Amino acid sequence: MTDGNSLSPRPSFGFRPRLWPTLIALPMIVVMLGLGAWQLQRLAWKEGLIERLETRMYAEPIAPPANDVDIEDAEFRRVRAEGRFLNEQEMFLVGRPEKGTVGLHVVTPFVTGDGRTLLVNRGWIPDDRREAAKRPNSQPEGIVTLDGIVRRPSMRNAFTPDNEPEKNLWFYVDIAEMSQRAGVTGVPPYYIDALREGDSRIHLPIGADPRIGLRNEHLQYAMTWFLMALGLIVVYVVWHRRADRGEV
Repeated sequence: MTDGNSLSPRPSFGFRPRLWPTLIALPMIVVMLGLGAWQLQRLAWKEGLIERLETRMYAEPIAPPANDVDIEDAEFRRVRAEGRFLNEQEMFLVGRPEKGTVGLHVVTPFVTGDGRTLLVNRGWIPDDRREAAKRPNSQPEGIVTLDGIVRRPSMRNAFTPDNEPEKNLWFYVDIAEMSQRAGVTGVPPYYIDALREGDSRIHLPIGADPRIGLRNEHLQYAMTWFLMALGLIVVYVVWHRRADRGEV
């Protein structure tokens, strides 16, 4: 006979992981958490890079660094020099569209007053203005003052096409190859982004914006990965609860 005051069996809240759902979900969760942690590391790196960029870009201009400079110490430094452009040696670097218009960056050797040669990215032009005659007053003659920013040549990735020196078409900056094409020697292992001058709607090439900044969205990316991992954990647990109750 059952005692009316006896306790009825309590429902079990035990959790029994199923093999295949666990084998599928666990690696995905680990990968998502790992990607979130990696984005946090990238966040710290990008914040340091932005701080370095702002400190160097807004400092007083210096002379272009020596050829044996450590690029880590020189990148983003603002520089100023007097000299002349070798306009007959213009090279064309494929660039991003500007307001929807396909274009190129004009890279020109620049000989300083003390005889050094630098490669200078003078700025962007529309693709149909490659011929100098189609962009009047775009090639400064004689001695000029160059204001710019030291830049490190970007690393070529697996998707970057080969440069085509024979067509004077470049997909990435290669100091040695471009120097050979232009017939110059002794070029330092960096190039200069010339800063924008005057009204960019009138003057070509359109130089770099002195207010240049870097996107920093790594925190958003990290939160996205962490939230995806959390969402998968919730789905995993809820599915097992329903399976234990025979609902799936």
